Amino acid sequence: MSALFQPKKLIPIPSDAEPVSKRGKQFVRVGGREYPVAECGTKYVKIDAVWCADVWGADGKRHRHRLSRDKQAATVMLAKLLMEIEQEKAGIRTPATAQAGRPLSALVSEYRTYHTDQGNTPEQTALTVRRCELTFAGCGFLTLADVDAAVVDSWMASRRREAKRFGAQTRNHYVASMKAFGNWLLDSKKATENPFRPLAKQNVAVDIRHERRPLTPEEFDRLLLAARTGKRFGKLAGTERAMLYTVAAFTGFRASELASLTPSSFALDAAQPTLTVEAGYSKHRRKDTVPVHLPLAEQLRPWLATRPPDAPLWPGKWAKNHYAADLLRHDLAAARTAWIAEAVAPEDRTTREKSDFLAYEDANGGKADFHSLRHKFITELVKAGVQPKDAKELARHSSIVLTMDRYATSL
Repeated sequence: MSALFQPKKLIPIPSDAEPVSKRGKQFVRVGGREYPVAECGTKYVKIDAVWCADVWGADGKRHRHRLSRDKQAATVMLAKLLMEIEQEKAGIRTPATAQAGRPLSALVSEYRTYHTDQGNTPEQTALTVRRCELTFAGCGFLTLADVDAAVVDSWMASRRREAKRFGAQTRNHYVASMKAFGNWLLDSKKATENPFRPLAKQNVAVDIRHERRPLTPEEFDRLLLAARTGKRFGKLAGTERAMLYTVAAFTGFRASELASLTPSSFALDAAQPTLTVEAGYSKHRRKDTVPVHLPLAEQLRPWLATRPPDAPLWPGKWAKNHYAADLLRHDLAAARTAWIAEAVAPEDRTTREKSDFLAYEDANGGKADFHSLRHKFITELVKAGVQPKDAKELARHSSIVLTMDRYATSL
């Protein structure tokens, strides 16, 4: 039977390495860890954390398989691998064993096609596939046989420690993408089980990396004035940006949903005016129709009459390239500058400069980015006395807990 081992790698000793002697043997301290010095004296020995095995395959060739960081788990995996090889030699070749040695790059390419064929947008497919590719590269997986959920879990834990933006929410998105890929492997009989099933999501409530704050009514009015009187920015005229912020704050629509809207998305002549976003752009992959506030409908009618009927109201790639926050931040800064300039007395000006009013980030770390307009919409619903169940429906949330605990903050 093939033996388990942890591969050793010889690495040149860097000039800043600290020599250490232990029990008569030479070590070097690199990056806070100690490694034994190789016999040549110019390199140190780094042991791979993953247990491996060199196995003779049914094709008569010797293949190295990376199994698991846990030795007991690696022992079980090796036994299963050897059994599958013996079955293949006996002519019992399952679809899963036939796929085990395939490069993950080829499988990901097939998955990309499948994901697109399911009706997902190109952006969603690209994002899901990219998460899979980054995970496989980060974990060092080359073939399907290399995949190990424990290694993925460890890699994501290291990303959370090292990357400021890789919080619980981001981890959960990666877990969802990996499990979706695993389900495809299982459904298409490329695997006998979902290899990512052990991965668990984490509670985002205890790890919010980007706290948002809704704008106050006065801040929002000044934002609209600054946009309306401002110059073109990000390929959008000032009046276009002002209307964009208005629609976002009165509907709670996300940036990608707003970018898909055309004049035909609105039905303003009905007794109850409505706005519809097509399933291809809705976050939940469904066609959503929401009521339009009557004062908003009055503002929209003359503006929409000047727009081409089937052209995007806010053209460009500002949503796709995540520039929405830049738009709002630009106009927010202009509004704050104008507000500070209104101060007559020097002490009043100093007070305003120290204030959080119209600031992108307040003293508590809350940021007024584009998505905070959605926070404003939901917060205003709750303040107006809308029942939680109705607020959940208007916000198009899957859970009332998300509506009340994450979004409905007090102004």
